[in-house]
Amino acid sequence: MPDNQVKAELYRRMFLRGLGELLMLRHRGDDVLLGFLTMEKGSLVFRDRGLLQGVSFASVAPCWDLGLVGAVADIPDNPWTSLSFLGPDLCTIPVDLSSTRHRVLGRTAATTGESVLSFYGSVYRGFKMMLDYNLLPVILPFTLETDRGVTGLAVSDFRFATVPIDVVLRVNDLVRAAVDRHLTLSVEEVDVDDQEFERLFGRYNH
Repeated sequence: MPDNQVKAELYRRMFLRGLGELLMLRHRGDDVLLGFLTMEKGSLVFRDRGLLQGVSFASVAPCWDLGLVGAVADIPDNPWTSLSFLGPDLCTIPVDLSSTRHRVLGRTAATTGESVLSFYGSVYRGFKMMLDYNLLPVILPFTLETDRGVTGLAVSDFRFATVPIDVVLRVNDLVRAAVDRHLTLSVEEVDVDDQEFERLFGRYNH
């Protein structure tokens, strides 16, 4: 199967698992686009939000190397129903992250002790952790191999882009809105024994 057909199938499969809710950064030559995939008349179409008008590719180019923070992938047989996010230690990154960058990502850890470097979980939990530590995750349209044997799409920190602060704030709002729509606690995401469940929620049964 030709490479473009393989990529089209990957996009379609991931779209069915929620890829269309995740902000994607693309470029066509020097033109930079930031928007969402949508399904129109049976075909996937990219819709630009017009946030990067007048921004050159040079201004966002670091997102394609220095800003890489992992990959999003469609991995079956997980407790969560969404796409998965895998940190950079679980992906084949085509560039070497600097030791400083690696240490910064290593210090980015949730209260659960999970680090961005080695995170493996639902894309919404992964993105929430990054947002909480002032990283701004967006999808890039190129593939990364993961240690789960599944090809994913690269995720980058948009804060590596040199753009006006109002653009950063707008992008932050769009990413956070997508995350907040999905981050409700469920038995798949929280390991609570019967005694702890009763302590937390028992009073609501009376």
